[in-house]
Amino acid sequence: MLNRMLSACLVATTAFAALPASARPDDEHRERRQKRDDREDRAYWRERDKAEREYWKERDREARKHEAHRYESDNEDDDDDDRDEDSASHRHYRAPAWMDGYWDPSDTQHYVALVPGDPSRCYVFIEGRWMLRQIRDPRARVDLEGAFRLPVVAPPVAPPRLGLNFHIVLFN
Repeated sequence: MLNRMLSACLVATTAFAALPASARPDDEHRERRQKRDDREDRAYWRERDKAEREYWKERDREARKHEAHRYESDNEDDDDDDRDEDSASHRHYRAPAWMDGYWDPSDTQHYVALVPGDPSRCYVFIEGRWMLRQIRDPRARVDLEGAFRLPVVAPPVAPPRLGLNFHIVLFN
C-alpha cells in the first residue's frame, strides 16, 4: 500500500513538473505584470517623445526670432558723415558681466584683444600686462563675436606679437 501511494505521488510530481509553462498558476500573474509593465513603458516613452517634440519646436521658434546683439546700435542708418572716427571711439561700451571679475573695481578702462576667427580666446589687459583667457562658455563666445562690431582702439601697451591682427576693444 505504501508502495502504491509513493508511486502515485511520484507520478503526480513528475506530471506537475512536466506541465507546459503556460499551465502553471504563477505564470498568469507574471503575464499580467509583464503587460502592465509594457503599458507603463509605452506611456513613459510617449511622454518623453512628446516632451522632446515640444523642446525642438520651442528651439526652432527661438532660432527664427532675431534679437539685435548687445553691441549693435538700434539705428544702423544713423551714421552721419559729420562725425569723425574719434568721436566713435569715445562711446562707452560696457564689458559683459562675466568679465567683471577680470579687472580691479577701481579700473575704468578695460582693454580686450580679440583673436580673429577664434572666439574661444582673448587677451585681457590687466595691471600693465596682456593675459590670455580661454573662453569655454558658448554664451560668452557670442559676446566676443559681437564685440568685433566695436571700433578698434590703440592700447597703452602693444599686445603680444603672435602673427595675428588683434581686434582691440575698449570697455569703459
